[in-house]
Amino acid sequence: MPNTSQNARLNRLLVDSEASLATAESNADLLKTIQAFVSYNGPLKFNYTRAWWFFGTGLLLIAGTVALCWFANTYTVAVFFYQLEIDPVMFGMAIGFLGLVIVVGSLIRMKSQSNRLPSLSNKIARLSSYFHNGLTGLEEDKRVTLNKLDAQFGDYKRGNYSREVVTSIRGVFTGTLRKLPYTYHQLHYVNRRTVHTTVTDKDGKTKTVTRVVYDHYDRYSLVIDFPWVAGISVRSDDHKQNDYPSPMDTASPDFNKAFCLTGSSEIICAKFIKPSTVLHLLKVFNVLQVPNLEFADSGKLCLSFASSDLLTYGTQYSLSSPNEFYAEVDAGVELPRLMSALQWSHALSELHDDNFSASPQKNLQEK
Repeated sequence: MPNTSQNARLNRLLVDSEASLATAESNADLLKTIQAFVSYNGPLKFNYTRAWWFFGTGLLLIAGTVALCWFANTYTVAVFFYQLEIDPVMFGMAIGFLGLVIVVGSLIRMKSQSNRLPSLSNKIARLSSYFHNGLTGLEEDKRVTLNKLDAQFGDYKRGNYSREVVTSIRGVFTGTLRKLPYTYHQLHYVNRRTVHTTVTDKDGKTKTVTRVVYDHYDRYSLVIDFPWVAGISVRSDDHKQNDYPSPMDTASPDFNKAFCLTGSSEIICAKFIKPSTVLHLLKVFNVLQVPNLEFADSGKLCLSFASSDLLTYGTQYSLSSPNEFYAEVDAGVELPRLMSALQWSHALSELHDDNFSASPQKNLQEK
């Protein structure tokens, strides 16, 4: 028989831990949650014996329905049910439906229980990655956030049908020369287009069928304090809304093929696109997919891209191995893809701060 107390104890541990995560404010709070699993006396998995019994019972009921339908037309079976004033077909369908409900319910319950520990582990790892890297959510309405982005950048003017901010998280990257405040955004866009298709009916006649198609996609961005460049756009896609009036080609065929460079003037472009900058911008493809850079007059850089994995964290263990998982969270969960993008951005700032020795930290604060 199943150890029901084992399931009840583990369920209580999970319920309490899920509640504690809702109020966690630091890595130390996460470690307290994991410590409860380290101290737990018993297997960190649910006992499915009872669920399997129900599953088997459901299969027997379904098998009984099949057998009843097979023999329902025999004289003996028909007489038996009609003596009881029961329709054998309806009776079989009811039993089969009950069996199906039991089978599906058992599978759903086992699947739900098996997901709880991994789900809780992922939540803890995600929060640890935020705490360790100093990330916090924006406490403002998403529509307000989008309006602010629109006021500074053209890159967000996408989605002819709809667009919305999915996630906004802020942080500060500490580099070798300075700190770069930044905000990470994920936006969802929907483009609406009309498609005309020519079809032929059975009589050989053709007609044009018109239908509306909605294309969904996400795009991601880092908005970084960058007061050293303004009035420049460097894009690798066909989104022209963030272009400036003056286009410029460089002496690098690779750069010209990869990017479209525009600026508020030719002089601004010429000052920006130094040989070292050309080489560094080409390296961004090693870090991000379909990157665009837009340096606004507000002293901020919008680095947008199609890469969806910047907030991907790497943990080897979970709560099923609580001691090892405790050690990982205690060390702090890293975000290597995000750090690579920020390190590349920091290196770009080194190329364009002509006076970084004169307290760049102060320059950022004044901006």
